[in-house]
Amino acid sequence: MAATTTFYTLITVVAAVSIGLGVLFPAIGQARAAAAAAEATARQPDESDVISRNLYIGLAMIESQALYVLIVALILLFANPLAGRVSAAASQGDPELWFLILASVGAAAAINLGTMLASIGQGRVVASAVTSIAEQPEARNEISTSLYISLALLESLALYALIVSLILLYANPLLDTALGAG
Repeated sequence: MAATTTFYTLITVVAAVSIGLGVLFPAIGQARAAAAAAEATARQPDESDVISRNLYIGLAMIESQALYVLIVALILLFANPLAGRVSAAASQGDPELWFLILASVGAAAAINLGTMLASIGQGRVVASAVTSIAEQPEARNEISTSLYISLALLESLALYALIVSLILLYANPLLDTALGAG
């Protein structure tokens, strides 16, 4: 019973910390992008439609970073596939139990680290794009195209982290070996 309590206690704390950190960096990225868009619109009111469109696309992409963290945190709390193996792991001893705990912690760490800088990067790219549109309105199409490609590439980095997080939870190739079944 103590092993189950330890597992769920640590997973609850990890999920809480994970979502706390997981929304912090997207918020910073979104704030930076929104502030730059407001300044760009003030300088070039005629470009407000293009600036707003680029801002909204950027904000949606940045928001997805927080969504990835939320998905992993909710899986940890409500559908943790490793939870069903806690009793068996606890009966084998502490190292096996800690493997399950650390696999869950690793999933949370992977998604948080993988989205932190992607969020900041996306915010910076959006801010630079809207600022550039305000400075060179005639280059709006080329700037927007570069923005969309950059956002997509930065998003792919966060998706890699999400994939690794899900593998750690659902298809961990080391799980059976670590728990003595392989």
